[in-house]
Amino acid sequence: MEMKMRNISKTQLLVKMKAVLRKIAQVLKKIVRFGKKAILKLRCHILRVFRDNFRDNNYLPRAKRILIYNIFEGKDALQEYKIIFLEALAKIVDEAHIVVNGELSQSDVERLEKIGKVTLRENKGYDVAAFRAEILNLGQERLKEYDQLLLVNDTNIGPFKDLETVFSMIDSKSLDFWGVSLGEIQPDFTGLNPFGYIPEHIQTYFLVIERSLLHQKSFYLYWEKLGDTDSRQKAIGKHETFFTKHFANLGFRYDALIRDTTDSAMYIHPLRILNQGSPLIKYSALSNYNDAQFIWQGLERQSEIPELISYIEEKTDYPVEIITDIIDDFKKKSEKKYVLIIDGVENIIPQCTRYRVLNKAEQLEKLGYDVKVVNLSKLQLLDCKGASHIIIYRAPDLPILSQVCQLANKTGVPVFYDIDDLVFDTKYTDQLSYTQGLSTADKNNYDGSVRGYGRMLDKCDAVITSTNQLAKELRNYKSTVILNRNVLSQELVEISQKTPHMELDDNKVRMGYFSGSITHNENFEMIKPAIISLLKEYKSLELHLAGHLDIPEDIACFGEQIVTHPYVDWRELPKLISSIDINLAPLVQSTFNEAKSEIKWLEAAAVKVPTVASKIGSFEDMIEDGIDGVLASETEWKEKLERLIVDKDFRIQIAGNAYQSVMTNSTTSAIKKNFLEG
Repeated sequence: MEMKMRNISKTQLLVKMKAVLRKIAQVLKKIVRFGKKAILKLRCHILRVFRDNFRDNNYLPRAKRILIYNIFEGKDALQEYKIIFLEALAKIVDEAHIVVNGELSQSDVERLEKIGKVTLRENKGYDVAAFRAEILNLGQERLKEYDQLLLVNDTNIGPFKDLETVFSMIDSKSLDFWGVSLGEIQPDFTGLNPFGYIPEHIQTYFLVIERSLLHQKSFYLYWEKLGDTDSRQKAIGKHETFFTKHFANLGFRYDALIRDTTDSAMYIHPLRILNQGSPLIKYSALSNYNDAQFIWQGLERQSEIPELISYIEEKTDYPVEIITDIIDDFKKKSEKKYVLIIDGVENIIPQCTRYRVLNKAEQLEKLGYDVKVVNLSKLQLLDCKGASHIIIYRAPDLPILSQVCQLANKTGVPVFYDIDDLVFDTKYTDQLSYTQGLSTADKNNYDGSVRGYGRMLDKCDAVITSTNQLAKELRNYKSTVILNRNVLSQELVEISQKTPHMELDDNKVRMGYFSGSITHNENFEMIKPAIISLLKEYKSLELHLAGHLDIPEDIACFGEQIVTHPYVDWRELPKLISSIDINLAPLVQSTFNEAKSEIKWLEAAAVKVPTVASKIGSFEDMIEDGIDGVLASETEWKEKLERLIVDKDFRIQIAGNAYQSVMTNSTTSAIKKNFLEG
């Protein structure tokens, strides 16, 4: 008993010691973390005091300035507002460098060359990459000849006041860099900012580098080390929202003309920022030309643009027709509508994205619609702004999608949920042998996803689906159900037509099953007795399997009669299917399988290979037995397969009819009915 008590005491002591050690480790981590922050803060303070005492930004009689101005022109000709702003900048600088991302007409280049040196570069990396390229091209020694470096892009409209006066408002003696406006502190929506959040920052569409920073090696090291900014997220996360705090931490001081960061003032309140002293407005601010433009930003605001136009017309000498022309362009863009398809699968299951998203987009384009496809993970409310119809494919109930449905209802835009499997209610998925084999935790996660699909379905106005059986089941959940069958894309048709099946003279007959692993596969298990019997009876018969590594012994024992192929990309699949003589498409009888589509028949028919399919669901709906395919009940597989094995002419006849049927009825070009209009 005493020994037992001693052991218990030791055990308790060990537990307590581990707990104490854990607490000590946590405290040490905090000390290290906060200690590091304190050291960095102290370092920043010391550097700032040093720089404040040695800053020498006394520019007499005025600062010597150099400008790097970046242009990206999306229109056929250079827009006049860019020339006006650039010419105003040129008047206050000693040297102007104009870097163009992309191409310009020769006449536009010649026009710019009258203002400064023009460099055309690849349209890559946004304005950040253009600034970086020209800074490194000019180099530190050349730029040290100047007091101020202006980095300005072409999204600015103005100026609405004299720029020299604006520069005089800034106390260069106490600053190292400055801009027109500040961006607010917020979570890091880019996921790329090294600080882990978006700190207060100068918005880099207009940035002035003073001599006290321009002459520092650290400024050039920054640009040398800056990686690619080939996406908008990278440009914002790695530069725009990083630059300010990076140099502030090195003791450099910054400021902005407009410190108002409330409610994205530069973009939502252009008149307010003009009244606060800004010499410019942002091009994109004009897109909010009426109250309705804020809806798909998730905002309720009153547009300042009508008052802004009056202000510019009455209180400035800026040509107001330039402003109204830009607004007219935004209005024309908003009039151009498109069907938005939101892909909830995002190619994780390539066949799903291909048939229900990309092929649907192609089909709609052939019906005369413009189509925009967006992955769910990249979706923003503004993607919906120009949508005439919204289709949400196989996505769960997420806050942004709920907001899409609410705003679409508010603006009269119909929202369709597209689903191609019975995965919106657990009463269907509970029938699957797969789900029955899951652990409790995995089953709960799986069911959670299914219920998420169901909730999203409920929030949409109507549902689009791929088979008659799915449509029948969905009518229990939604009053408006639209049947839009899976069809072949133009690209797949063209690839298939280049690789049609050719009967070989080697006396072999090849059956193919391209549906995943055959181990623990109830569909293959159903036909396995027939397959084994036929392989025994016909030594010239082969079974071809795609991507299978684990072949069960009762199949593997047939040796050379079993041929395996690696998984292939969908563009290579027609060639693989065309190498066989008979396509196998078995499905066990179940409500879930009855809802499956006829894709396997479509893809085989496109390369003139006959299909033997289970007499169930869409196979039964689409295949005319003995004419353009062969249908088999559970007990008929050996009989139906045997006829095709021994009768080559029958195979050719079935394949030819199937090809004609699919090309006539089941391609994106063949579908003429506008399913969106009912």
